[in-house]
Amino acid sequence: MGKSSKLVSTQRTVVTSVARHRTLAPRWLDARSLSDMSRVQASWRRVREEGFTPKGFRSICVAALVLLGAIVVTGGLVRLTGSGLGCTDWPNCNNTKIIDVSNKHAAIEQINRLFTFLVSLGVALAALAAWFRRPRRRDLLVLGIIMLVGVPAQGLVGAVVVWSELNPALVQLHFVLSMVLVWAAVTMLVRSREPDNGGRVAAVVPRIRRRVRLLAGWTALAVLAGTVVTGTGPHAGDSIGDDGAVCSAGAAKRFFGKECQINGDALFRVTQVHGVIVWITVAIAFTLMWHLRRLRHDREVLDAPLTAWLLTAIVQGAIGYMQYSNGLPVGLVALHLAGATVLVGCTAWLWCSTTKVSVSVAEALDELGELVDQRREEASD
Repeated sequence: MGKSSKLVSTQRTVVTSVARHRTLAPRWLDARSLSDMSRVQASWRRVREEGFTPKGFRSICVAALVLLGAIVVTGGLVRLTGSGLGCTDWPNCNNTKIIDVSNKHAAIEQINRLFTFLVSLGVALAALAAWFRRPRRRDLLVLGIIMLVGVPAQGLVGAVVVWSELNPALVQLHFVLSMVLVWAAVTMLVRSREPDNGGRVAAVVPRIRRRVRLLAGWTALAVLAGTVVTGTGPHAGDSIGDDGAVCSAGAAKRFFGKECQINGDALFRVTQVHGVIVWITVAIAFTLMWHLRRLRHDREVLDAPLTAWLLTAIVQGAIGYMQYSNGLPVGLVALHLAGATVLVGCTAWLWCSTTKVSVSVAEALDELGELVDQRREEASD
């Protein structure tokens, strides 16, 4: 009897302790939250054990590319709305608040900064997926690391941009780094569709590959000249000076002229230079098409990316002339910025298409044998 009463007492103590812990547990630890946590843990365990499939990895690459492209547009809207110095400090918004949405410009800048964290998560997931991808590939892992390092580097450059009160050269660098990340994301996506085994070889003849490289170089020059036009025009990023007055000392500067002083002659000249570079770039694209006319295989390889590049360039040219003739309205400038990002992505796609992964005959036969065995097992089941 004594042992039985002690056992009952012990059971009551345990029940009381469990009930007390349930009472003291955080409210968010309900059954649904615990179930979600279990699912996350199970998913993470499955990823560590089985890794990401090539198809799942491609989906993550697409998401990372979309986020990197979107942050370019949102960052451009910060400048186009005059919110570049809506937050005068970094990472805090100002010297008194971490987050400040007391006015429109500060809110716009804060939204862009918060969106950067979402982009960072997407890029980190892409890098993580490259590590856990099965089979693991070195080229995809290197691209993932480039993107993973590039996003924090962009944040640091953004901080310097704010501290320099939107120095136009630093703003230009900020944009160029964004294009590098977009290029890396497109390359990762294109290569994720290639075979996992084999060596990289040329997919087109040498003269076509040289022409593609020439086109890529002039495209980069055209985009860079476009940033000079933006940095010379009315959208410098902020028109309020340190004393709170419009166009006083501390307002955003331009490549040519002081605060809020648009040098019309300089804007006309840099726009002309930009236009000439664009026309030369388009001419190179048409010469590439001319060289491909008798090369059926190379034409088939480059047909999709070159067509996408030409369509984007034509639309970009039309938007460019429309925005200039209408006094550079914010909406058209933002659309032109998005088009430049798409054009860089198409150029990266075109560049990647000039090489391919060649699988040896032995490896091809092994893969074919594995596929036949797999089909037999599925049929027997």
